[in-house]
Amino acid sequence: MGSNIFSIGVSGLNAAQTALSVVGQNISNANTPGYNRQVMSQAARMPQQEGFGYLGQGVDITGVSRIYDKYLDSQVLNAQAGSNFYSSQLSQLNQINNLLADPTVGLNNSFQSFYSSLQTLSQDPSSIPSRQTVVNMSQALVSNFTAIGNNLSQMQAGANSQITSTVNSINALAQNIADLNNQIAAAAASNSQQQPNDLMDQRDQAMEQLNKLVSAKSVAQSDGTYSVFIGNGQALVLGNQVNKLGTQTDPANPLNVQVTYPNPNGTATVIPSSALSGGQLAGYMSFRDGTLLSTQQKLGTLAIDFTTAMNYQNQLGRDLSGNQGGQIFADMSSYATHPQDAVANMQLLLADPSKLAASSSLRLGAGGITPAGTGVTLSGVWASMPGTYGWANTSTPPSTTTHPVTGMTGMTINATSATSITATLAGGPDNGQTFNVVPDPTISNGYKLVDSATPANDLGIKFQLSGQMQAGMTINVSPVPTGTAVIGNGNNLAEMMGLQTRKIVDENKDGTNSGLQSFQTYYSTTVSYVGNATNTVKLASTAQTTLLQQATTSRSNVSGVNMDQEAADLIKYQQAYQASGKVLQIAQTLFQQILQMGG
Repeated sequence: MGSNIFSIGVSGLNAAQTALSVVGQNISNANTPGYNRQVMSQAARMPQQEGFGYLGQGVDITGVSRIYDKYLDSQVLNAQAGSNFYSSQLSQLNQINNLLADPTVGLNNSFQSFYSSLQTLSQDPSSIPSRQTVVNMSQALVSNFTAIGNNLSQMQAGANSQITSTVNSINALAQNIADLNNQIAAAAASNSQQQPNDLMDQRDQAMEQLNKLVSAKSVAQSDGTYSVFIGNGQALVLGNQVNKLGTQTDPANPLNVQVTYPNPNGTATVIPSSALSGGQLAGYMSFRDGTLLSTQQKLGTLAIDFTTAMNYQNQLGRDLSGNQGGQIFADMSSYATHPQDAVANMQLLLADPSKLAASSSLRLGAGGITPAGTGVTLSGVWASMPGTYGWANTSTPPSTTTHPVTGMTGMTINATSATSITATLAGGPDNGQTFNVVPDPTISNGYKLVDSATPANDLGIKFQLSGQMQAGMTINVSPVPTGTAVIGNGNNLAEMMGLQTRKIVDENKDGTNSGLQSFQTYYSTTVSYVGNATNTVKLASTAQTTLLQQATTSRSNVSGVNMDQEAADLIKYQQAYQASGKVLQIAQTLFQQILQMGG
């Protein structure tokens, strides 16, 4: 009997001691990231049959397990991936937003200063100091464009660097998970009934760290290992094997890197950003290929359309020496299909202020009946903008040395009656041909040239006449002779100033007037686009952070260490230990008494 009591007491003592060790482990790891609370399980031993019935034999420790909820853990991982996806973008978007909206760096003030210099020059078109101010403001505008472009390029380089660094971190975590898989599988093989709790905690913690970088799903295998998948089902970890991600230069854009997945034959498959739904890696790629690229393209489109319009208008006029105007800015038309690269190549070509073509290159002919004697005023030829940019017939008068469609260098307007007017073109393939002049209802006092077809085709040449043409009236329109000084004539300068509010920027490049905007309006639209994108990501980031906090709290309530609970268990198992010790003490006393009785 004493022996039986003794063994029962020992089993109780061992159980209480083990339980105290588990409680101590919980208390020690209360602040360990990823640690799940452990509990000891115990069961009564198989009873022994006695004549009077079954007598208990004590207690067995059946195991030490961790309190783990797969569902709650997956909620944390999903929220973690979503939170880091948005937070990695938000800091970058704030930089762009602050850059474009900053009045000291933004383009609106530079545009305003540029057009103010044109306004000042219009008061005295021959003033060299005023012309030099225009040149200076042009350079300031170019410098501001390139400064913003350089900042965006630095953000692009930074995003690519972060992508490369993140891929390396993903591979390191994947290797850590594979190593833990190996240890867990070995431990499970040696004792299939028990789990290596601490190793499993470390692996789950590594999975949580991995989901900060890339959204990853784990599938438990029969041997206790995890198979980890990312993207569209690419296996990152299989047992103790790792399929490491890589990076390579993007052939379509050498400034960018692509994320690759290894193939069995040694090649690599590119993982598009659209295949990655969460984590920092997807966030950096989404920022680079989304808002950042769109902003670069919008800024490039603005630079292309502005420089093209200014160059085109300057070439329609004459400089102080009477020569045809040249390009003010470097031609960037070749970047129309990839405008994100345009700003880096923006350059001011005009260095000599006298070369600014402020004067109109068309004049009324001396022959025939002149407007001064008739009350008829010719405002000028309306020239179409280059069709390759999708611009429609939107330029206002003045004047051109060569019409871009017909190649005309002038025209003679004749009236056989007040309602029968024709125009004969000079120069170009239509040289000498006569076209009908009909009212253009889209222009005040406007007329346009059409052919004799039915229905008539619009040639794209328009002008304004105030007054009534009479039978026999002739107006000749021809270029100012090369080298003829046109001091004081600021007609072309007025057209340059008019470009400030004219709807020219065509982001769609679809050849229609739909969606056209002025330069400053388009820039403001770009600023708003970035601001809206920033606010959207900010709201999403806040929501995901809240979800992460809630999911983490829910998991902690189940799996985390509660110090109050552990303190209560500490007292409980201490008392159990003391009671089992008392059982042993009594068993020892009984055993001694039996020995004495036998003596």
